[in-house]
Amino acid sequence: MKKIFFYCSCILCLSFLIAVPPTHELTADFWNSPSFVRSFMGDYGFRSEVEPKISKSEQSILQEVVAKAENQLEDAIIYLEKKMEDKSSAALHFALGTMYYQNGRLTRSEESYNLAIKKFPSFLRAYKNLGFVGLSLGNFESAAKNLSRSISLGEGDGVTYVALGYCHYMRQRFMSAENAYRMGTLLSPDSKYAQNGLVNCLIETSRFPEALALLDELLATQPEDVICHRARVHALQGLGKEREAAVAMETLKRMGQLKTQDLLNLGDLYHNLNLYELSLQNYQLAIEKKERISLHRYVRAASILMNRASYEDCFQYLEKIQQLLGSNFTPVDERKVLLLKAEVLQATGQTKESTAILRKIVEMHPLEGKALIMLGRHAWQDKDYVLASLHFERASKIDEFEAPALIEHGRMMVGIRNYEKAVRLLERAEDIDPQPRISRFLESIRNLLLTARVRL
Repeated sequence: MKKIFFYCSCILCLSFLIAVPPTHELTADFWNSPSFVRSFMGDYGFRSEVEPKISKSEQSILQEVVAKAENQLEDAIIYLEKKMEDKSSAALHFALGTMYYQNGRLTRSEESYNLAIKKFPSFLRAYKNLGFVGLSLGNFESAAKNLSRSISLGEGDGVTYVALGYCHYMRQRFMSAENAYRMGTLLSPDSKYAQNGLVNCLIETSRFPEALALLDELLATQPEDVICHRARVHALQGLGKEREAAVAMETLKRMGQLKTQDLLNLGDLYHNLNLYELSLQNYQLAIEKKERISLHRYVRAASILMNRASYEDCFQYLEKIQQLLGSNFTPVDERKVLLLKAEVLQATGQTKESTAILRKIVEMHPLEGKALIMLGRHAWQDKDYVLASLHFERASKIDEFEAPALIEHGRMMVGIRNYEKAVRLLERAEDIDPQPRISRFLESIRNLLLTARVRL
């Protein structure tokens, strides 16, 4: 619980603690900020239409409560509870609700504020405080209702609008949240909570250029603001500017502000940019934190290790994946891991073991073209050209793998000097996937074919 202070009568000042909900936006700084404190200030009777009157006897009770609450909050609560009567004014219920709030008894606080409102239906600050109780409890719908009611009664401070915006935001009502945050920025131009809330709404509604423009303004005056830097990453990603997003993430990294998920996201960005070593570095940093990581990140890391011939490390990753998932593999997950294992085994000369895994994959997933191509290569290596051709032909009937299968089949035909068939296969591959490397390979085979015919 965080310390804040609430002034509850014209003759007294009552301090209390507020339990702060764990949120990504309304941090302890918000609850302890001077603007939040000021938002709770007010005098009973100052606005007679929205504040209940306090009798002299109740003023005496509250004076006694304040004296006790300074050192013994629980004693002050017990004292005030004993003084409560059916005829007690809304002011006493309000004070009791405030002390319950201080004491972390939020449900009791909610009850007391509701009683205060029942006795004085236009009690502005009771609605406001009830809204903050609801926010603390995560009851965003009721919190929004009560905060809105306090505004309709005349409340016009930035903090209330920020809290209302946050309630709307958490309910994914982003346009309503945006309106509240804009009012918050109007009433409290220096409020980073209003500004950050507005940025988040712009991002959620895909207005990334507007969000970036606002973020650049904010970062010009507060270059170390982590929340702004993090929001900037999201805005850049929304615009498809992955390189710039990666640079922004590196800024957060230098600031020591990257969490496990951030490292994984940075790894993803580098992977999309084909910067695989940088991708691997960030995946490994995330893995070292020993938190739960999605399978496809492990698979990506293992694939990068495979491609750089770090076979032992790759195999360790695959073993780790199987340990993590146990029997909870989805068919897709299992196929990915088994394929990588087969590749590692093949690369390390364990062809027999690799073939066994690949056959298992094809049995479970007959349309797994990569496994079929790898089986074709194994049969080719064993000089079983008929079986190899069969695997390549099966793979070529799968749209995604048609061109790669034709190329591999063509390569095998070149190896056994069947240049005519190799040309036919490679011509089909070129039609499907016209690339310079295929064209060059095809041209070289045509030259070999011509040479062979001349010799005949």
